[in-house]
Amino acid sequence: MPRRPRQRHPSRRWTRRPISRWAAIRFRPANRARSDPLPRARLAPDPVVPPDRQQGAGIAPDFSLSSCLVQLFGAVSLTTIPPFPSGTPVGHTIGLVDPARLDALRATGLMDSLPEQAFDRVVRLASQVTGVPVGLFSLVDGRRQFFKAKTGLTGADARIEGTPLSSSFCQYVVTSDSPLAVGDARAHPLLSENGAVAGLGVIAYLGTPIHAPGGQVIGSLCAIDTSPRDWTEAQLAALRDLAAIIETELALRNSMAERALISTELNHRIKNLFTIVSSMVRLSSRHHEDAGGMAADLEARVNALARAHQLIVPGMLADPADRGGSGLEQLLKTLLAPYLADGQQGRVRFQGPAVVLGGQAATSLALAFHELATNSAKYGALGKDEARLDLDWHHRDGQLHLHWNELSAPASAPVSSNGASGGFGSQLLELTIEGQLRGRIETNPAAAGLRHAITIPVEALAQ
Repeated sequence: MPRRPRQRHPSRRWTRRPISRWAAIRFRPANRARSDPLPRARLAPDPVVPPDRQQGAGIAPDFSLSSCLVQLFGAVSLTTIPPFPSGTPVGHTIGLVDPARLDALRATGLMDSLPEQAFDRVVRLASQVTGVPVGLFSLVDGRRQFFKAKTGLTGADARIEGTPLSSSFCQYVVTSDSPLAVGDARAHPLLSENGAVAGLGVIAYLGTPIHAPGGQVIGSLCAIDTSPRDWTEAQLAALRDLAAIIETELALRNSMAERALISTELNHRIKNLFTIVSSMVRLSSRHHEDAGGMAADLEARVNALARAHQLIVPGMLADPADRGGSGLEQLLKTLLAPYLADGQQGRVRFQGPAVVLGGQAATSLALAFHELATNSAKYGALGKDEARLDLDWHHRDGQLHLHWNELSAPASAPVSSNGASGGFGSQLLELTIEGQLRGRIETNPAAAGLRHAITIPVEALAQ
């Protein structure tokens, strides 16, 4: 039986150009004249159909995110980026080894880490929106660059995880803290000698800075072509938006790490609370024969402990309006008040110039000094009536030098190299003094007493 012909709607007739599965299907209403322009589907180029036939089928021969940007914003050449100098920029070497920048890079924990989808997606998008084969998220320290995420590298280059700075364009993005656009590196007096040109085939380069949560430049998000090209304002804007996604990811991870630290620190502090209260009861009982006097003394100590607690609430939990600065001496006196009975304040001596602390620095120092005071109340000078604690500080060579001296009170607990008995207390001192404040703490447990020497950059105290 012959096949019944397919029924068509009387108001429409359709035709299909049988060139490939990618060809556009055209619909023409019955009342439209043949000469009227027809809507055409714009699809990816067909690898089988010749370009001239694709044009006839209404298929865009160069459809990509990059071409969309050009259609939307226009192919406006970059004019906002000044030409790159023909020689090494002034301050370039100093910028690479800046301690604050390197500390911020180290704090991210990204150098030499494994690939992560969160960053791999971004570099793939960077390659697509700029229409180039290679995209990189590069982290730059003082000696080399590490490719945290990459796409488009082929062959032996695909196994490369980084290069020395002699083969890096990203280093100039980092030290200038501004985008770098290179149309043809072979024609540039300085960049033509860069090892990336011969080693990785870098001809055209567009990079924008990546900042750590604290604002320091740690790397670059870049798009690379193996042929000369003119970059556009739209491509730079898209690359900057993608860089902002990476920075948001880094800020989120930093916030999560701080919250984890808070949880651990609160657990540690709660465990210490029983020891502190026990020490307060013991100290108060030595100076009072009646229960009423002892109760009043204990109440005063607990209130002082509560005031000290307010100083060590991590800054991220405080309202931004309440993160004002405070003085170093005021901070120390508030933290040590719970451990001193009436008439015993003379056992602690404070000596040094006025030092104003920023909100972040005050929080970090409060955590550190609270840990040292707790340790001293357990094992050292603050737990012995006959012992004395001397605190003195001064400025020298752009550093604050503070000495914590416990006299006639040798430590009875094992003390680590940074002054806290092992465990979380040791980690807390490392995080606050060395990590957050970029300082150093050295401990000398001598027979005459325990001595801590703390050194902190002055600029870190203003944060």
